Amino acid sequence: MGESKKIVLFIVEGVTDKNSLALILSKIIENDKIVRFKIINGDMTAENGVNASNIYTKITNYIKEFIVSNVYKKSDILNVIHLVDMDGAFIKDDLIIQKDIDSSNSNDTRKYNHSIEYNTENIYAKNVSNIKSRNKQKSQILSKLAATDTVYGDLPYGIYFFSSNLEHVMHNKQGVLAYEKSKYAHEFEDKFAESPFSFVEFMNNPEFALTGDYKDTWDFIKKDANSLKRYTNFNIYLSTIKTE
Repeated sequence: MGESKKIVLFIVEGVTDKNSLALILSKIIENDKIVRFKIINGDMTAENGVNASNIYTKITNYIKEFIVSNVYKKSDILNVIHLVDMDGAFIKDDLIIQKDIDSSNSNDTRKYNHSIEYNTENIYAKNVSNIKSRNKQKSQILSKLAATDTVYGDLPYGIYFFSSNLEHVMHNKQGVLAYEKSKYAHEFEDKFAESPFSFVEFMNNPEFALTGDYKDTWDFIKKDANSLKRYTNFNIYLSTIKTE
């Protein structure tokens, strides 16, 4: 890699996140930068044993894995952009409702070991206490990361959300089944691959793109049931690309 090339490292939950965004972002981000993805195959903010005290170590380890597996150096990385699904993490407990759901039809089996369904007002789950615990953990971690501007020592860091998940924002489909995610990802890539700046316009759609500064968007998504509704602040990151 040439010395002038720096890596913009995106940390994402799954391969369909990469499939949706990698080609488009590589065409938008300037030629003196390289877009790379670290897929973690899950939601680190909801993972057993992860909490607000050790989340920095978790992220650092993922960055180190990326560096080692790709034979890079830490100094090759310009910044780290972390993309997360909100999954209703900040809603009040009384909006989590017990429902006997068939796990074979769950729209979120990729991420959790129990049955769960979402709409824009409630979470329905077989085991309500599990979701309450998950949300407490996830919200505490996300709050800490939203106030974080560096990781792994001095690497610039930003965390951007899709609510309640990426498919909800990109396709207005909140309940995409696991096996459908790949189809939607490739459709999205095909739609914008040849006109990547149309993707920027799409991501600024006032139906779901939040305005204000970075902190404002995080304050907003934490309120009421907003973390279940169709919102994103990824447009704020996209607005910075030309001046990075």
